[in-house]
Amino acid sequence: MIRKFVFVLFFVAFSPALALPSVPARHASDLNSSLAEKFIRTELFFVFSKRNGSLVSESDWQRFVDEFVTPRFPGGLTILEADGQWRSEDAKVVREQSKVIVLLYKRKERKAANTKIEEIRSEYMKRFDQEAVMRVDITRAVSVTF
Repeated sequence: MIRKFVFVLFFVAFSPALALPSVPARHASDLNSSLAEKFIRTELFFVFSKRNGSLVSESDWQRFVDEFVTPRFPGGLTILEADGQWRSEDAKVVREQSKVIVLLYKRKERKAANTKIEEIRSEYMKRFDQEAVMRVDITRAVSVTF
């Protein structure tokens, strides 16, 4: 049975008839070329558990994104589903439903982006009774091509 499964998996993975449409390969040199733009990457981590024990609803989250996040980054962003965990002061592991917003912005826009990001964090903490919104910045420029 396992051999049959492995054969079917191998057949599906390598069958030309089932191949996905080809996409031109990007070479490492593309990312270093003049075509690539230099961006900063910021990730914002939003937990859904409020201090009173209730949760941020999906509709409240979407309203926040639509009303507050998208207008500040209309060029685009990525939202990822996440399951976070952390250790409380009493050594208990707390698990929480979370969302991560990934933002890419040009280096020359860093100051303006920083202001917008801090507005987003502050609004989420105020609106949903949060102690913090974790922010991770990759300040070394990342190369991006579209």
